[in-house]
Amino acid sequence: MGKKQEIGEKIKRRRLQLNLRMDDLAKEVGITRSTLWSVENGKGNYSINTLIKLLSFLGLSFEVETFETDSDRRRASRSNSSLDNEINRFIVMCVEQYASFINKGSKETYDLLEKEGIIKELTDDYEDMHGMSTYSINEYIGKRLSGTKQ
Repeated sequence: MGKKQEIGEKIKRRRLQLNLRMDDLAKEVGITRSTLWSVENGKGNYSINTLIKLLSFLGLSFEVETFETDSDRRRASRSNSSLDNEINRFIVMCVEQYASFINKGSKETYDLLEKEGIIKELTDDYEDMHGMSTYSINEYIGKRLSGTKQ
């Protein structure tokens, strides 16, 4: 069983435990029923934002596995070559790097960046930012967050 199927089954199991209809859950997190069906069945492409919204609403945890070797990274990037997947990987990398930089958890960091509109900025400005160094991205996020409680 692949990771997407495993995640989808956990989401579906939790939805059913909470006695939520697909339509109701989809409406609550701002996605279509079709997208929710795709997630629950391990099909299609959906954004990391969609996944995090679902997991957060359902009270499920989120953990990102990091790649151990360069060959693992190359293999992963070859298997997911669409722009959306590139952007999602970029967002995950930014969140993970900044979480490590401020010594906080990934979900807590994601929630903070989402609340402050930084996830949207990173997504919208992907073309300009994806070539920046980790240091520069951390500095950018830090400046954006200055004055907010981290």
